[in-house]
Amino acid sequence: MKVRLWKSYGVNVLIMQNINVADYKDCEYLLRTAERGAPVDAIFNLGVILKDNILENQTAATFAETFQSKARATQTLDKLSRQICPKLRHFVVFSSVSCGRGNAGQTNYGMANSIMERICEKRVEEGLPGLAIQWGAVGDVGLVADMQEENKELIIGGTLQQRISSCLNELDKFLIYGRPIVSSMVVAEKKAGSSGLSSLVETVANILDIKDWKVISQNTYLAELGVDSMMTVEIKQTLERDFDIFLTTQEIRNLTFAKLNKLTNDNVSSNANANGNANVNGNANVSDDNTLNNKKPNVVETNAINLLIGIVKDKDFILESCLNLSTKKQESTTEVFLIPGIDGSATIFNYLIPNIKFSTTFLHYTTIDIDAVDIISEATDHLINVSQSL
Repeated sequence: MKVRLWKSYGVNVLIMQNINVADYKDCEYLLRTAERGAPVDAIFNLGVILKDNILENQTAATFAETFQSKARATQTLDKLSRQICPKLRHFVVFSSVSCGRGNAGQTNYGMANSIMERICEKRVEEGLPGLAIQWGAVGDVGLVADMQEENKELIIGGTLQQRISSCLNELDKFLIYGRPIVSSMVVAEKKAGSSGLSSLVETVANILDIKDWKVISQNTYLAELGVDSMMTVEIKQTLERDFDIFLTTQEIRNLTFAKLNKLTNDNVSSNANANGNANVNGNANVSDDNTLNNKKPNVVETNAINLLIGIVKDKDFILESCLNLSTKKQESTTEVFLIPGIDGSATIFNYLIPNIKFSTTFLHYTTIDIDAVDIISEATDHLINVSQSL
């Protein structure tokens, strides 16, 4: 229908089949044929081949096949269009949120899209047109629409299907932005875990875009399920915010659904114990309240030290609260004090130290005085007292 409409406007429509754009000769033939008809104004690469699987089951062949329509084709179009299409105004490739945000089981697809994005960035740096659009799930037409059954609402990579009319409206804007990489998606509403045993497990499964976690081996590590850095950060923040569970990045990658079930049980038991203590405390006298309050700092101290031990390596620990650093000191009255975050240590300044031209002192907490203060103003006073006592 659209082709007939274009022809009614006098547009010369030429459809070429059995052309492999990733092949140098085929791509050259395509561009020269188009250029003979009229100067090529725009090139769009919408090609896609999916070979989804967890990284452990991916092979060189599945990577190569996925790269063919995206990375290889875009490389060839980039190289030849520079020679054949001098009046080119738009060089557009369709990327995906699976590249920018990550999606389980699509390592090869995400990497292929990432290569296309780097090509577009390079073109823009050199003053040539280049645009990569990270689309979410697109409805109505295309790959997702073909895969969809019975008009069910699909959630892919945390995104709902975006109507093609909306995509075209956004495309009009993207073409004039002048940015090499842009993104458009409809973010799906996060499903809050139901109360009870499976809430924590369902929350993590939802982040991993796993529809039915019960069909997965309970002892499979999240790392084996394709969890990437973005998912790890989201899981970490969700556990801390919604479940008051603090884990390091490596601990999250080593989680299994069996461990998540155990964490859920422990969390429920802790809440039950907390509620029981609250009921007892309601009838307690003043001395009981004081006893309970005296125990609080020990809990805070333990949590803080566990946080440090989980993030900072043993070799990074420094016993001194105040440490003079070996910098390129010059004659100056300026004195620099470096203070890292609570999970930091002097080693994070290793690359900065050689370039500092002033007398520099490093101040930080040790495991001895970690529980000394709990607010910024008190922390400042504490560190000032430490530095002045030297």
